[in-house]
Amino acid sequence: MLPDFERKLLRILYNFFAQHRRMPTAAELSVRTGRQPRDLSAGLLHLEKEGYIRWEDRSSTQHVVILEGWERAEPRQSAFVRMEDGGRSAVVEDGTKYWTEY
Repeated sequence: MLPDFERKLLRILYNFFAQHRRMPTAAELSVRTGRQPRDLSAGLLHLEKEGYIRWEDRSSTQHVVILEGWERAEPRQSAFVRMEDGGRSAVVEDGTKYWTEY
């Protein structure tokens, strides 16, 4: 899960590119996010580290390439619930096993 600022930055990049067919400049990103250029660079580096963008030529934000425009869904965690049934314990995974094998 991305932190709030990085998620916002990714959405701004994606939507700006879709609307203008170019990447926003650092000044445009600063206006839209309300952040300083050093914060923007840190956010872009975090997005690159996580594999959402590629930013090889760091001289300008014009060189950002979006690899994934949306935050990834987290892998689904199984919630194990222990149920007591007549002295026997049954482990139920998201309730699915209970309804299909009961």
